[in-house]
Amino acid sequence: MANLSKEEKKALEKAWEAEQSEDYILTEENVQELFEYLEEQLDHSGCDHTLRYTKLWLKNNIAQEMIENVLTEITDMGGYCDCEVLLNCYEDYDIG
Repeated sequence: MANLSKEEKKALEKAWEAEQSEDYILTEENVQELFEYLEEQLDHSGCDHTLRYTKLWLKNNIAQEMIENVLTEITDMGGYCDCEVLLNCYEDYDIG
Protein backbone atom coordinates (compact mmCIF):
# COMPACT_ATOMS: atom_id res chain seq x y z
CA MET A 1 0.00 0.00 0.00
CA ALA A 2 1.39 3.37 -0.98
CA ASN A 3 2.06 5.97 1.66
CA LEU A 4 -0.60 8.64 1.66
CA SER A 5 0.08 12.31 2.09
CA LYS A 6 -1.38 14.14 5.07
CA GLU A 7 -3.98 15.76 2.80
CA GLU A 8 -4.98 12.41 1.30
CA LYS A 9 -5.37 10.89 4.76
CA LYS A 10 -7.55 13.82 5.88
CA ALA A 11 -9.69 13.50 2.75
CA LEU A 12 -10.16 9.76 3.32
CA GLU A 13 -11.00 10.32 6.97
CA LYS A 14 -13.53 13.02 6.08
CA ALA A 15 -15.15 10.74 3.48
CA TRP A 16 -15.33 7.89 5.99
CA GLU A 17 -16.92 10.13 8.63
CA ALA A 18 -19.52 11.32 6.12
CA GLU A 19 -20.41 7.71 5.34
CA GLN A 20 -20.74 6.92 9.05
CA SER A 21 -23.15 9.72 9.82
CA GLU A 22 -26.78 8.67 9.67
CA ASP A 23 -29.56 10.66 8.12
CA TYR A 24 -32.43 10.64 10.57
CA ILE A 25 -35.98 11.76 10.02
CA LEU A 26 -36.08 13.98 13.09
CA THR A 27 -33.88 17.02 13.26
CA GLU A 28 -31.43 17.37 16.15
CA GLU A 29 -33.73 20.04 17.59
CA ASN A 30 -36.72 17.65 17.35
CA VAL A 31 -34.79 14.91 19.11
CA GLN A 32 -33.70 17.23 21.92
CA GLU A 33 -37.28 18.41 22.40
CA LEU A 34 -38.60 14.83 22.38
CA PHE A 35 -36.02 13.71 24.94
CA GLU A 36 -36.76 16.67 27.21
CA TYR A 37 -40.48 15.95 26.96
CA LEU A 38 -39.97 12.25 27.72
CA GLU A 39 -37.76 13.02 30.72
CA GLU A 40 -40.43 15.32 32.15
CA GLN A 41 -43.25 12.84 31.57
CA LEU A 42 -41.34 9.84 32.89
CA ASP A 43 -40.17 11.74 35.98
CA HIS A 44 -43.80 12.55 36.70
CA SER A 45 -45.60 9.35 35.67
CA GLY A 46 -43.02 6.63 35.11
CA CYS A 47 -42.90 4.33 32.11
CA ASP A 48 -45.91 2.14 31.33
CA HIS A 49 -43.83 0.08 28.85
CA THR A 50 -45.46 1.65 25.79
CA LEU A 51 -44.57 4.48 23.45
CA ARG A 52 -47.49 6.53 24.77
CA TYR A 53 -45.59 9.77 25.36
CA THR A 54 -43.36 9.35 22.31
CA LYS A 55 -46.42 8.94 20.09
CA LEU A 56 -48.16 11.89 21.71
CA TRP A 57 -45.14 14.13 21.19
CA LEU A 58 -44.79 13.01 17.57
CA LYS A 59 -48.50 13.61 16.93
CA ASN A 60 -48.19 17.17 18.24
CA ASN A 61 -44.85 18.09 16.71
CA ILE A 62 -44.22 16.48 13.32
CA ALA A 63 -46.16 15.88 10.13
CA GLN A 64 -48.64 13.02 10.40
CA GLU A 65 -47.19 11.23 7.37
CA MET A 66 -43.78 11.02 9.07
CA ILE A 67 -44.90 9.42 12.33
CA GLU A 68 -44.81 5.75 11.29
CA ASN A 69 -41.35 6.15 9.75
CA VAL A 70 -40.04 7.83 12.91
CA LEU A 71 -41.53 5.07 15.07
CA THR A 72 -39.83 2.47 12.87
CA GLU A 73 -36.53 4.35 13.17
CA ILE A 74 -36.90 4.55 16.95
CA THR A 75 -37.77 0.86 17.39
CA ASP A 76 -34.88 -0.11 15.09
CA MET A 77 -32.64 1.64 17.64
CA GLY A 78 -34.20 -0.36 20.50
CA GLY A 79 -36.79 2.18 21.61
CA TYR A 80 -39.76 -0.10 22.31
CA CYS A 81 -41.18 2.03 25.12
CA ASP A 82 -40.71 5.60 26.30
CA CYS A 83 -37.89 4.87 28.73
CA GLU A 84 -36.07 2.77 26.11
CA VAL A 85 -36.31 5.67 23.66
CA LEU A 86 -34.29 7.71 26.16
CA LEU A 87 -31.89 4.91 27.05
CA ASN A 88 -31.32 3.25 23.68
CA CYS A 89 -31.76 6.02 21.13
CA TYR A 90 -29.66 8.72 22.78
CA GLU A 91 -26.31 7.49 21.45
CA ASP A 92 -27.65 6.70 17.99
CA TYR A 93 -29.04 10.22 17.64
CA ASP A 94 -25.69 11.50 18.98
CA ILE A 95 -27.13 14.48 20.83
CA GLY A 96 -24.37 16.51 22.41
